[in-house]
Amino acid sequence: MTSLMVKVSVDDNECTGCGLCYNDECPEIFMEGDEGTSNIKPEFRKGGPLEGDIPDAKKGCADKAADACPVSAIKVG
Repeated sequence: MTSLMVKVSVDDNECTGCGLCYNDECPEIFMEGDEGTSNIKPEFRKGGPLEGDIPDAKKGCADKAADACPVSAIKVG
């Protein structure tokens, strides 16, 4: 049986690089990118560094990061 995957994305135009998602809330999914803004970790990427698929079991972590983001740059689901 395959696990369900959940889409996650970062809006690079909105992200301010505050680091809440990758430093505090969900470092297992998010990381600081070359420009200082949030990226999806390579193992979850789908295409580029701003979009990915994560296992359903990690959705709670991604939701915490999305909720903490002061500019709503993270979308989950």
